[in-house]
Amino acid sequence: MIVWEISLGAVITLLTVLFAAAGFYWKQNYDAKEIKSDIKDIKEDIKILNKLIIESAILTKDVIYLKDRIDLLNVDLIRFWNIWRKQGHGLD
Repeated sequence: MIVWEISLGAVITLLTVLFAAAGFYWKQNYDAKEIKSDIKDIKEDIKILNKLIIESAILTKDVIYLKDRIDLLNVDLIRFWNIWRKQGHGLD
């Protein structure tokens, strides 16, 4: 024969299990929202980083172009200086 008595210990145990389950559910739900928010922030950061990488590549290309132009100008300047010196205008 089973005795179906409700004691204070049984009620406390039942409430403890229910509160623990509710707390676990709430914590998991909160963590899932935080993870979704973090993923959204990371996606935005990746978009910004992508733009910076593209701008950096463009600037690098421009710097290389300017370096080539300066090198050509330097060669032209040396040629001009040598012609000028040959004509007797140099400081020699």
